[in-house]
Amino acid sequence: MKARTIIVLVLVALVVVLLVQNSGMIDLRILFWHIYAPVFFLGFFLFCVGFLAGVLMARTGGRRAKKEPLPPSP
Repeated sequence: MKARTIIVLVLVALVVVLLVQNSGMIDLRILFWHIYAPVFFLGFFLFCVGFLAGVLMARTGGRRAKKEPLPPSP
Protein backbone atom coordinates (compact mmCIF):
# COMPACT_ATOMS: atom_id res chain seq x y z
CA MET A 1 0.00 0.00 0.00
CA LYS A 2 1.12 3.53 -0.68
CA ALA A 3 1.70 5.91 2.19
CA ARG A 4 -0.98 8.22 0.84
CA THR A 5 -3.59 5.44 0.95
CA ILE A 6 -2.67 4.56 4.53
CA ILE A 7 -2.92 8.20 5.62
CA VAL A 8 -6.34 8.56 4.01
CA LEU A 9 -7.59 5.35 5.67
CA VAL A 10 -6.34 6.48 9.09
CA LEU A 11 -8.01 9.88 8.67
CA VAL A 12 -11.29 8.29 7.61
CA ALA A 13 -11.16 5.95 10.63
CA LEU A 14 -10.58 8.94 12.93
CA VAL A 15 -13.54 10.78 11.39
CA VAL A 16 -15.77 7.72 11.86
CA VAL A 17 -14.76 7.43 15.52
CA LEU A 18 -15.36 11.15 16.03
CA LEU A 19 -18.80 10.97 14.42
CA VAL A 20 -19.90 7.89 16.37
CA GLN A 21 -18.89 9.42 19.69
CA ASN A 22 -20.81 12.66 19.01
CA SER A 23 -24.39 11.49 18.90
CA GLY A 24 -25.88 14.28 21.02
CA MET A 25 -28.63 16.49 19.62
CA ILE A 26 -28.04 20.13 18.70
CA ASP A 27 -30.20 23.00 17.54
CA LEU A 28 -28.59 24.45 14.42
CA ARG A 29 -29.81 27.84 13.24
CA ILE A 30 -29.11 28.89 9.67
CA LEU A 31 -30.77 32.18 8.73
CA PHE A 32 -34.50 31.36 8.95
CA TRP A 33 -34.22 27.63 9.51
CA HIS A 34 -33.90 25.73 12.77
CA ILE A 35 -32.57 22.21 12.46
CA TYR A 36 -32.64 19.89 15.47
CA ALA A 37 -30.41 16.94 14.61
CA PRO A 38 -27.58 14.81 15.99
CA VAL A 39 -24.05 16.19 15.76
CA PHE A 40 -23.30 13.10 13.66
CA PHE A 41 -25.21 14.51 10.68
CA LEU A 42 -23.52 17.91 10.87
CA GLY A 43 -20.08 16.31 11.14
CA PHE A 44 -20.77 13.93 8.26
CA PHE A 45 -22.07 16.77 6.09
CA LEU A 46 -19.00 18.92 6.79
CA PHE A 47 -16.69 15.97 6.13
CA CYS A 48 -18.36 15.39 2.75
CA VAL A 49 -18.12 19.09 1.83
CA GLY A 50 -14.42 19.14 2.74
CA PHE A 51 -13.79 15.94 0.80
CA LEU A 52 -15.51 17.30 -2.30
CA ALA A 53 -13.59 20.57 -2.03
CA GLY A 54 -10.32 18.63 -1.83
CA VAL A 55 -11.21 16.48 -4.83
CA LEU A 56 -12.20 19.51 -6.90
CA MET A 57 -9.03 21.39 -5.96
CA ALA A 58 -6.88 18.37 -6.83
CA ARG A 59 -8.54 18.02 -10.24
CA THR A 60 -8.32 21.68 -11.21
CA GLY A 61 -4.87 22.30 -9.68
CA GLY A 62 -3.01 20.71 -12.59
CA ARG A 63 -5.02 22.41 -15.31
CA ARG A 64 -4.09 26.00 -14.70
CA ALA A 65 -3.90 28.23 -17.73
CA LYS A 66 -0.33 28.80 -18.85
CA LYS A 67 0.68 32.43 -18.96
CA GLU A 68 2.26 33.57 -22.19
CA PRO A 69 5.55 35.42 -21.77
CA LEU A 70 5.42 39.18 -22.10
CA PRO A 71 6.94 40.65 -25.27
CA PRO A 72 10.36 42.25 -24.79
CA SER A 73 10.25 45.92 -23.92
CA PRO A 74 11.80 48.36 -26.44
